[in-house]
Amino acid sequence: MFILQAGFKLKYLNMKMRSFLLSSLAVLLFLAGVLLQLSLSGGVVWGEIEASIYGTQATGGGLNLNCPLMLAPSESSMVTAAITNSLDEPVLPTITTEISKIGVKQSLRQTLSLAPHETRIVQWPINNSDLIFDRLILVNVIQGRYGDLDPQHGFCGILVFNLFNLTGNESFSLMFISGIVLILVGGTLWQRIHEPLDDLAEQTLQACGGLAGVTTLALLTALPRWWGLTLCLDAFALIMLSVIFTDFLLFPQHHRG
Repeated sequence: MFILQAGFKLKYLNMKMRSFLLSSLAVLLFLAGVLLQLSLSGGVVWGEIEASIYGTQATGGGLNLNCPLMLAPSESSMVTAAITNSLDEPVLPTITTEISKIGVKQSLRQTLSLAPHETRIVQWPINNSDLIFDRLILVNVIQGRYGDLDPQHGFCGILVFNLFNLTGNESFSLMFISGIVLILVGGTLWQRIHEPLDDLAEQTLQACGGLAGVTTLALLTALPRWWGLTLCLDAFALIMLSVIFTDFLLFPQHHRG
């Protein structure tokens, strides 16, 4: 009888240990996905903030630059801008382009001759030689005022990251997909381990689902470089993460009963 009781007790302890290990693995997978998404969106925000304060501070906006989000260290690319003459007369606007470089900032100037209502695409090459802060390439483009043609200003920051010798787009896509997969796998595994869910488990799952939604939305807003919105969502996600960690993981007794 004693041997049977000891056997059942050992089996119960093994099941509890297995459940604890799997639950811990699920939490780690979910957390890795959330942090990966926050790192990506936060990296884009960092680049945009640095680009906005880098170089000459210009008035006006509205000049949209087409910049890659991420480059590999060995990769070269182009930054493009569409310069438009919205007037009914020819104009000769001066375009000033500032590209980051360690030590000495690069400043390029060119004057465009635009016919009435003409749009011209202007390009500038970027590569690893433009790197600053070990991880960023910063670009500012200023279209000067010419007569009644209003000035415009645009900027962008490009992350430089090496992942398995992939290109920047491939690295960003892989990290984007990996973050979502880790969140889904970790959340699904945790849910199955704790089924049937009690009130605390349901609250925890809902809170984590909300966190995953916010971090995913932050990453999606980083794609078109809506960095102000991305910054707000990242800050909110960090607050949610701290609340979930303290209330549901460290002190779950507050939610019981």
